[in-house]
Amino acid sequence: MNLNFSPSFIEIYDKALSSNECNILISQFEKHPTKKEGKIFQNGVRTIDKDVKDSFEIDSPSFSEPTVITSIISTSLNKCMDRYRKKYSMLNNYIGRYKATDVYTFKKFEGNDGGYKCWHHEHGANDIMSKRVFVWGFYLNNAPGTEFMFYPNVSGKEGRCVIFPASFNYIHRSSPNKGIKYIVTGWISYV
Repeated sequence: MNLNFSPSFIEIYDKALSSNECNILISQFEKHPTKKEGKIFQNGVRTIDKDVKDSFEIDSPSFSEPTVITSIISTSLNKCMDRYRKKYSMLNNYIGRYKATDVYTFKKFEGNDGGYKCWHHEHGANDIMSKRVFVWGFYLNNAPGTEFMFYPNVSGKEGRCVIFPASFNYIHRSSPNKGIKYIVTGWISYV
């Protein structure tokens, strides 16, 4: 075993979405009828807490809804996950069957206060969070990216996809926001 090999398991796929696809997604977000203030889970309840997360989000988008948004995202996500699985093929022998969760988030952060400001990870004790294996995200415009507590930060770049493990050692938060940032994020979970 090569003990010097220590990958971060954070993979970045530039141009995963074209400029045109990013513009279509942003347009779909802006004209979507069910945008709401972003919520977080606190003590098992979905609540608004702008000190933790300040965003506008499409209310509960899902891959099971045949929309322009889900078509563009699912096509690109499948390609990126295929690349991830190929690079880390040894993981397929150890983590079992997994796929993208149906529900994902589509967020817009505005101004200097926008973003998911608190350090967090995506794996947790409840049934849904405990099944999360990976996190994925697409940046739709050039904007501040994601800060990791123990790894180098990832810049937000139009069309960029980032995939990383959901576990506790991938504690992260939004980089301090400036202007407007559009991002679509979700999870890969055990089946």
